[in-house]
Amino acid sequence: MQISFATAPGHPDRPNEDLVLAGPDTVLVLDGAGLPDGTATGCAHGVPWFVRTLGAELLHRTPDGDRPLPDCLADALAATARRHGPGCDLAHPMTPTAAVALLRRTGDDAQWLVLADSTVLLDLPDGPRAVSDHRVGDVTDRQLRDLADRLDGLPAPDRRALLTAAQREAMNTPDGYWVAGPDPSAARHALTGTAPWTALRGAALLTDGAARPVDDFATTDWPGLLTLLRDTGPQSLIDHTRALERTDPHHTRWPRTKTHDDATAALLRP
Repeated sequence: MQISFATAPGHPDRPNEDLVLAGPDTVLVLDGAGLPDGTATGCAHGVPWFVRTLGAELLHRTPDGDRPLPDCLADALAATARRHGPGCDLAHPMTPTAAVALLRRTGDDAQWLVLADSTVLLDLPDGPRAVSDHRVGDVTDRQLRDLADRLDGLPAPDRRALLTAAQREAMNTPDGYWVAGPDPSAARHALTGTAPWTALRGAALLTDGAARPVDDFATTDWPGLLTLLRDTGPQSLIDHTRALERTDPHHTRWPRTKTHDDATAALLRP
């Protein structure tokens, strides 16, 4: 496989909580769940450490092609939880979490896994196919409606803190959404699938910050985004996304909690 990628932080003064890792037959992208400044997480390490640790544990397990990807993720989550140590409270509602997108070649198949708000975009003979987990967004949209009166008039930091707390209450619950965190059972709720490897003309793994032109702004569609990636590369997609975001600095055209988000795009060519 030939893999190229680009990644950029949402803010120059904050760490980039995305991660890209690849092996001979695997590429994975993790997106750490960002939190408002000053939020206590109960973790002595923080979100970037969680993302790096989980990514390494997951990549270590994917070469076993006989092991289903949800099992690989569950094992990686359990191993990461053990590495937290006694100074971390994994029951804390703000404990570090991450979205996961993974693509693996196993024999004649391309296998994928998506958990939380990331996307695997497949370039297939009958057209692009996007595998996106929108459960986080669905929950957030519902909470925005339910909390409209309480949110009205609040400063932006307070709005984000209130929404973050509400979102975490719905995390890894049957009526909410599922994300990679301290509970290995969340891996069973990932979206998975396969396609013949020989039919795959390419693929992309995107964090939600890189998928904004389709998912949040609707300025293009998946075929258009895939064409941009193929023709000009992952960095061009991120530059395009940033240019769109700068046209709406006050979030009036496209309501969102952050002007820019960490954005990562990985492009795979068989």
